[in-house]
Amino acid sequence: MMPIHPRSLSTRLLHTTSLSRARLVNSTTSVSPDLGRAPAPQPPSPVWKPSSARAPHPPPAPTHKGPLRPDPQAQAILDKVGRRAPPPEAPHAARASLSPSPSPAAAPPDRQGELERAVALDLFLLRSLAQLTELEAASTAGPSASPPRSADLRTLLRQHREREGTVLDDTTLSYEPAPGPARRVRIDGGAEPAGAGAGLEGAAGESEQDGTVVVAHVLGGNETRVRICSGFAVGRPVGGGGGEEGQLVLSAAHTLESKHVELADPATPSATFILTSSGHAYPVTSLASSSSASDILLLRLSPTPLNNASPSSPVPALRPLPINPYPPPPESRIALHTYLNPLSRLSRKLARLPAREWARGRVAEYKDAAGRTAEVGTYDELAAMWVDCVPSEGSSGGPVVDCESGSVVGVTRGSTHAHGERQAYGFATPSERIFELFRLPGFKTTAEREADRLAARERAAVAEAEAEAAAGGPREGEVK
Repeated sequence: MMPIHPRSLSTRLLHTTSLSRARLVNSTTSVSPDLGRAPAPQPPSPVWKPSSARAPHPPPAPTHKGPLRPDPQAQAILDKVGRRAPPPEAPHAARASLSPSPSPAAAPPDRQGELERAVALDLFLLRSLAQLTELEAASTAGPSASPPRSADLRTLLRQHREREGTVLDDTTLSYEPAPGPARRVRIDGGAEPAGAGAGLEGAAGESEQDGTVVVAHVLGGNETRVRICSGFAVGRPVGGGGGEEGQLVLSAAHTLESKHVELADPATPSATFILTSSGHAYPVTSLASSSSASDILLLRLSPTPLNNASPSSPVPALRPLPINPYPPPPESRIALHTYLNPLSRLSRKLARLPAREWARGRVAEYKDAAGRTAEVGTYDELAAMWVDCVPSEGSSGGPVVDCESGSVVGVTRGSTHAHGERQAYGFATPSERIFELFRLPGFKTTAEREADRLAARERAAVAEAEAEAAAGGPREGEVK
């Protein structure tokens, strides 16, 4: 038999008059024009086969025949303990659902109700702004003009730039790393510390209400704007008396900075309101101090609220929260204040829900101004405190409380995603940065030290005069 040359074999395979079928170049293409495109062969059907010891096993086939019947012995035991056996089920019905059915408490929140309450709160704030504008216009047109009871947003922004880093001398801020039971911040959902009655007794013996508040920046005009955030009362006036100045509320600075205020007409009415737990709305009269690097500012309240609450009962003062100057170490348990619409207080009370909500978590780490990891107890700058719980919208400016001591250890700023991390983190300003806006406890200025020296000299002169008068008088046993 003559051997076939490889070249002639390839020619024969490509010849169109060949009687033999041409081979396939791949699974879908034929080299023969007579056959055209040949269909690909069907893939084999998959067969279940465990690939490892951890592969799931197929469910066993049922071994019973006919309908299920209850066990008489098991029924007798259940009758002794006062329980009845459950009705028989099909074998596959027990495996139909591996997860329990959702409970009614796990239903999605009432978004429609939340939106309605948010709109109602905006309308309430706009009406309060109109009421405040009418009061200021009436006081200006009267025979005896009184100073305005509030400051507009443009004035607050200007004071924010002018009073950057101002140290307050008329208000003291005490170190409270371990406050007593009456001063601890209640994080179980109540609005007052444990053991308190209708009100708290402050330093002057007066009743006080919860110091955590809602801050609202309201812009009127044709394009109304309402920005909601949180805040809390801090500090007490020097000497213990309030005088004509209102209380101080600390909040986040980024909520006030808005381009809409800068671009608005100067004649457009605007104001900032502080909504307390008692239902009163306090206008803000001025911005006392601020720190852009720490994202905090101090707002001065009006001594009296607007007439939108019951005037028959006295208005209790805000209770300043205890501030801890020492940052808690990482992994410390903290509670982050969560914003709740003030108009939902009644519905939450009827539903037996707590008056306030706190997000629980732990301190993740600290960052410096450049974003590097900072260590507690060193010379590192602690610019931000990262926590593993995310604050809700409207919680900026609220307190971050140490669960162990019950004192404020931070001010909420917002949330962010760490680079390369899937978990979202909340970040806050450490409370030690708050003390930069107040003078040190026990520190006295030069004028105060000079006044103390003059007072000491006057007391010494009075004591010397009294001693001389006593020495020049009649002695015991002598007769005039």
